[in-house]
Amino acid sequence: MSLRLLVLVAAATGTAVLVVELMAVRLMAPWFGQSQPVWTSVIGVVLAALAAGQWLGGRWAEARRGAGPAALLLAAGALSLALPELVDALAQAVRPDDLQLEEAWPFVTWGSLLVSLATLGLPMAALGAVTPWLVRLAPGADSQPGRVTGVILAAGTAGSLVGAFGSTLVLLPWLGSDGAVRLAGGVLLLAALPLLRTGRGRSALLWLLVPALAPLLPGPPVRPELLAQVETPYQAARVEQDRDGARLLRLNEGLDSFHSAWLPGTPWTGRYFDAFALPALATPAGARRVLVLGLGAGSMARLALALDPTLQVEGVEIDAALVELGRRWFDLPEAVRVHVGDARVLLSATTPGWGAVLLDCYASQVYLPPHLCSVEFFRQLRASLAPGGVAALNLGGRTREDPVVAAVARTFGAVFPGATMARVPGTRNWIVLGWNGDPPPAAELAARLSAAGAGERLAWMVDGSLFAPVPSGGRLLTDRDAPVEALAHRAWRAGA
Repeated sequence: MSLRLLVLVAAATGTAVLVVELMAVRLMAPWFGQSQPVWTSVIGVVLAALAAGQWLGGRWAEARRGAGPAALLLAAGALSLALPELVDALAQAVRPDDLQLEEAWPFVTWGSLLVSLATLGLPMAALGAVTPWLVRLAPGADSQPGRVTGVILAAGTAGSLVGAFGSTLVLLPWLGSDGAVRLAGGVLLLAALPLLRTGRGRSALLWLLVPALAPLLPGPPVRPELLAQVETPYQAARVEQDRDGARLLRLNEGLDSFHSAWLPGTPWTGRYFDAFALPALATPAGARRVLVLGLGAGSMARLALALDPTLQVEGVEIDAALVELGRRWFDLPEAVRVHVGDARVLLSATTPGWGAVLLDCYASQVYLPPHLCSVEFFRQLRASLAPGGVAALNLGGRTREDPVVAAVARTFGAVFPGATMARVPGTRNWIVLGWNGDPPPAAELAARLSAAGAGERLAWMVDGSLFAPVPSGGRLLTDRDAPVEALAHRAWRAGA
């Protein structure tokens, strides 16, 4: 068999490994999210299976016994074709449907590991076993083993490079995660064809029964509340109808969390977004500009503009698909100018003098981006405010002692002296306020809220009885030392 053909097979194998690995996380996102434990489960299983397969394939290749390369490629290709159905069937058996965020840690960690083992272990072990066979079959393997091994390994690694970039930049936007893994499976089946020379290899065609029967597996439950769903370059997004008629934007696993809300017929959402109307309305005279970092589908921006149409409201959102959902499903006004990109980068590119900056950047329900929690960022945030301007943060956590809430609020308070915080009634969300100078008198805030028709709804914020100074003392988060993921995991494990 020619070395050129074996090199092509090795490249196809390497491409498929990376496509399946990266897209497996996306397939699990609606069930377990894309948090670090999920990535760890998938990457760990892939590496362990590849190592086991390489060891076993080396023994088979030397003994000329066991599953040959054609059978291995057929098995991996067939299982890849069926991977979307296999993940859905196993994940819904593992994860309770009514799971809440505080209860999710064991299901996300151990559940994703179990599903990864069951769905990725065998195809990745098969792909790992292919490489030793290719080396053994290559002409010159006996006389020049080092050169042949290097060529085969280089081809596989080059294929993996193609899979890494191609899956994210080409296949995901073109075919989605389902289509990407099925395409990888099809490539593996094609790669097996020139190696089908033995009866044993031909008998491996029985693996094709797996994708043929996979549609019979139970799929995701039909949700009548689902209005729209889209797979973006960053996440799986869904628009759902809540019991009170509100539209909610849920990302990835969702659980009982949401990233935007709109209740038709009223400017209010009935959720934590409403509290951020106060900083929007508190912008000083001459700086009636509001910037929302982490726009999502636009709940805060829409509310601010609905209460005071004279405001200039802009938003920053890294995921352009969420903005499109906001325009279509969440009544995001065209008057809200949107910048697509990273919040910190675009904040530095905007003209200073904002009257209010509202920060609501979360990923995978529990993660604040580390570069948006540091002393350096909060200094940049304060420098972007006009004199008398206000910065407002949304932090998620049941208590002030929540590791993330305490660390971020403490760091924020080091830059904004006199910063205060309060938990929004009926939620697990905290609003943290810091002023670039002296805050306006309570009477002035009350008058502004009353003029906007928000006096009664937000009276608790003017009264101030729920507000307290942010924590002080202790470790501050910096650009080089902001372990917010570890803090989030500590809070999540404790059900904080």
